[in-house]
Amino acid sequence: MDLRQLEYAIAVAEELHFGKAAARMHVTQQSVSEQIRRLEKEIGAQLFVRTSRRVTVTAVGEAFLPEARRAVAAVRHALDVGRRAAGPADELRIGHAADLGLRLFQLVIPALRAHLPEVRLAPCPMATADQLAALEDRRLDIGFCWNAEARSGLDSLLVVREPFVLALAATHPLAAEAAIDPVRLSHQPIIVHERDLSPWLYDHIVGHLRDHGTVVTIHREISSLDRLLPLVLADAAIGITVAASAAARPFAGVVYRPFTEPSPLADQRIVWRRDTTDPAVLAFVQIVRELREAGAFIPGYPDLRSGPPDGLDPLPGSVRPEHHPPEPT
Repeated sequence: MDLRQLEYAIAVAEELHFGKAAARMHVTQQSVSEQIRRLEKEIGAQLFVRTSRRVTVTAVGEAFLPEARRAVAAVRHALDVGRRAAGPADELRIGHAADLGLRLFQLVIPALRAHLPEVRLAPCPMATADQLAALEDRRLDIGFCWNAEARSGLDSLLVVREPFVLALAATHPLAAEAAIDPVRLSHQPIIVHERDLSPWLYDHIVGHLRDHGTVVTIHREISSLDRLLPLVLADAAIGITVAASAAARPFAGVVYRPFTEPSPLADQRIVWRRDTTDPAVLAFVQIVRELREAGAFIPGYPDLRSGPPDGLDPLPGSVRPEHHPPEPT
């Protein structure tokens, strides 16, 4: 019996599907099936009943799996302790999606250094999907993502929820409007974030437009706001981004306008492994939670002619997350 077999068994028990467990472990389904068979042979009983339609956990599996989880957690804890003892400084690997990270690092790093001065932070720009895979593979300690989809074994905390805004050339006819109804964007060339980098972000905004009667024409997909703004001027296309990113990057000749209510909103979350025992990760999460509750992450708005949309902080700022505990991703 080895640790990988225990991890495969836990994945199958949580997914109740060999194919999904294999995808989660980044191996073939045949590999998972073979290792489970070897584990069952060593135990002397089946852990799972497989049929063409479903996978169920046997009574032996129900007894075995809690101990397997404890064993895996103990090994991971031992590795964390060993890594911390191996050198004079810890490295906290933090992923962040395009146009995310600056405000988080500005606020959290001083507080973390005051609490754990020996910790060295290593920011890693990564797409949301890549961050989640890296967290699962233990190549990353914390991710900062656009609304990370639910994944077993990961926890998340909502940092801020803010509105999308439209970026237009100052000479564009729609720039004269105080707020823009999505239907007015029908057949207009639209620039959005690349779907491959953040499927949720892309689907969320395109879905909102379609749900409100827009005939969507995607002109181009881009990886960051820095690439969006010149295209807005050069092609007279309309860009869609979030309010904080727009406020941080004023651009001559570009104006920002809110959507009419209800405005589409974007969630930004930190994500970490549920089983982590690393004190630097736990301290980072706690610092973010305290800063969030104090309203520190509420961003400024770009120069919106109509002011912030209804329901947003009049300072100006963004939607304040209600007080709630970390949420599973």
